[in-house]
Amino acid sequence: MTNFYDIHDYMQARQSEPPDAEDIRFPPLDAYGGEFEGEQFREMTDSEKQNIKPFEFKPWVKKDLSLIPHPQFVYSDFYARGYTSVTLAPPKVGKSMLGLAEAIDMATGRGFLTGVEREPMNVVYYNAEDDQGVIDSRVAAILTHYGIDQGEIENRLFATSGVDLESFYLISGQDGVINEALFIAIEKFIEGNAADALIFDPLQDLSRSPETNEVFRLLGQRLRRMASMSKVALGLIHHTRKITPGATPTIDDGRGGSALRGTARFNRLLIGMTEDEGVKAGVENHRHFLRVADMESNLAPPSSDVNRWFQKISVAIPNGHYVGSIEPWAYPDAFDGITKQQAMDCQNAVASREIPARADPRAADWVGHTIGPILDLDVSDKGGKARLNIILKRWIKEDVLRQETHRDPRQGREVPVIVVGNNMISGA
Repeated sequence: MTNFYDIHDYMQARQSEPPDAEDIRFPPLDAYGGEFEGEQFREMTDSEKQNIKPFEFKPWVKKDLSLIPHPQFVYSDFYARGYTSVTLAPPKVGKSMLGLAEAIDMATGRGFLTGVEREPMNVVYYNAEDDQGVIDSRVAAILTHYGIDQGEIENRLFATSGVDLESFYLISGQDGVINEALFIAIEKFIEGNAADALIFDPLQDLSRSPETNEVFRLLGQRLRRMASMSKVALGLIHHTRKITPGATPTIDDGRGGSALRGTARFNRLLIGMTEDEGVKAGVENHRHFLRVADMESNLAPPSSDVNRWFQKISVAIPNGHYVGSIEPWAYPDAFDGITKQQAMDCQNAVASREIPARADPRAADWVGHTIGPILDLDVSDKGGKARLNIILKRWIKEDVLRQETHRDPRQGREVPVIVVGNNMISGA
C-alpha cells in the first residue's frame, strides 16, 4: 500500500520543478471562439460567426429507465461514491469529532452511529488543524468507547494530520490557482489503496487563497472532478461564517459564499443545542449536544425525526487521559413515561375543579399546578415547566384538554382557561 505521507515527499520533490508544473489553473472554456480582453468581451465579426458550428444538444433517445444510475451511498444518506458532500458547522460544535467518528464507522462497517452494518471500507481522514497526537487520542477514545479492536481499522483507516505538511494545499494565489500536482498525488493514492471515502477537515485550511465565491467555485469544481473520476465519496468539513449572536446558522452561511455548496451533491448543517432546547430536553449542559440537520431541516422542531442528535462525551483512554468523543443521542419526547392512567387522572383533575384552571403559565392558578404532580413534573423547575407546556399544547391540539374563555369575576373580564375536551381517555 502507498503510505499517505508519501504525498508530502512527492510534493517536496515538486518544489524544485518549474512553478507551472504544479500550479495549473483551469481556464474558462473557449471552445466556440469567444475572446476576452481583461473583463471586456469582444464581439465576433460576421465571418467569424459563420465559421462556428451549431452546438449539438443531445435529443432524448429511448432507454431502459430502470438502468438510470443513482447515487450509491457508501455511508448513511450523505456520503455517496463519486460525489462531494459538504458539512457546514460553526466553530466548537463538534464537527471534527463527528467527522472522525464517521470515518471509523465506515472503516469498521459496524454502524455504531447509524445502526446499519455495512462492509468495512478504506477511509482517509485528513485533519489540517490538529497534530497527530490529538488525532490518535481521538481515535483511541472512539475505539475504547465502542469496544473496537485496532485490528478492525488497521490498513483501512488513514487518519492523518496536516499540521506539518506545509505543501498540502489545494488552491493558492489571489485569483485561485489549483494545485494540480497535489490533486494528482491524491488521486494516485485513492487508486493505489482502493480508498472508498476521503474526508478533508476543515476545507479552509487547505486553501491559500481569499475566501471568495470564485475561489471556492474553482476549488469545488476540481474536488467534484476528483470525486467523480476516482469514484470516491468525498466529504468536506467547512466552517460557517461569523453568525450574529442569538441567530441560528443556515445552510447558506458557509464561509466564502454559496459557490462551494453549489458544486456539492449533498449538503448538511451541524448545529449545537440551544439553551432553550436544553431546558425542554431536561439536560444539564446543552453545550454537550449537537444535531445534524440535512438541508433546511434545521428549521424542524428539535424533537423531529429529521434531526440526528449526538452527545459529546469524555472517554478515559489507555494512557490515562480523558478525551472527547461522540455518541448517538435521542431527543426525548415530552410524553416519555406518561401512562394512559396518568392522562385520565389529569382529565379528571381538570374536570373536578369548581373554577377552571388558567391557561396562562404566568398565572398563580395555572393548570400546570393541577396536573404537574400527577405527571411527576415540578413546575418550579424550568425543565419541568417547559415539558408541561409541550404536553398541554399537544393535549389541546388533540382535544384531550381544551382552551376556552371564562369570565373572571375578580378581574371583571374574560380570561383563557383549560377545561376537558371531547377526546376522553378511557381504559388504563
